[in-house]
Amino acid sequence: MWSGSVLIYLHEENMEKKSWFDSGRLEVIVAILIALVSLTTALVVWRINVVGSNSDDIVHTGLIDAIKKQTYANEDWRKLYEEATYARDYSIYLAGVRAMENSENTAQSAQAANLRQYLLPSLQLLSSPLGTESKYLKADGSYDLDKRYADLEGDTTEFSTLDPQGKFDLAKSYFSQKRWESIGLILLAVSLLWLTLSEITSKWMTSVTLLLGLGIYMAGLIWFIAVEGLFFLSRGGAL
Repeated sequence: MWSGSVLIYLHEENMEKKSWFDSGRLEVIVAILIALVSLTTALVVWRINVVGSNSDDIVHTGLIDAIKKQTYANEDWRKLYEEATYARDYSIYLAGVRAMENSENTAQSAQAANLRQYLLPSLQLLSSPLGTESKYLKADGSYDLDKRYADLEGDTTEFSTLDPQGKFDLAKSYFSQKRWESIGLILLAVSLLWLTLSEITSKWMTSVTLLLGLGIYMAGLIWFIAVEGLFFLSRGGAL
């Protein structure tokens, strides 16, 4: 009789210890999961901030390149129209000199000789190369300004390396990545909420909230990794 009572007591005590152990183990699991989700969320927040910072930096660089490119273009157009002005003046004065040279008026002939000796060489030099190279002269006698401008752009070595539109497109890619990864961040935050609730809910609800939080966490993590991978590949391996 006494032996049976002892066995019953030991069995009940063992059940209580087992139940307590299970509860404690579950609390440890929940705590570990909360720590894991918190760490993951912090890393995702850091990565999103890096992506956003990259977008801002590239936009800034693109604006600088756009200003530089426009400055080079303005200088090329200024030089082009300067050459065109002198080339026009040279053509006008050359025609006038030829007319005066063909005149029977001695004074005009002398003036023509003076212009040909002093003025025309200066105008021709100032109009160079637009007014001196035959490749810029059209069949109708006008000058090919587009061809000369293309050559001026080619002579500006830094002009061809500037690509503001390409940088703006890249910045747009980073901005889109930040926006889509924010969805994953929201899922991680929701999962953290459910895992936290699992610590204060009743025993039968703990498993439900725990599984729900864990499922949302996995969904958010997979979403973030997928978005990161897609944009990584779309940019040719650029983080």
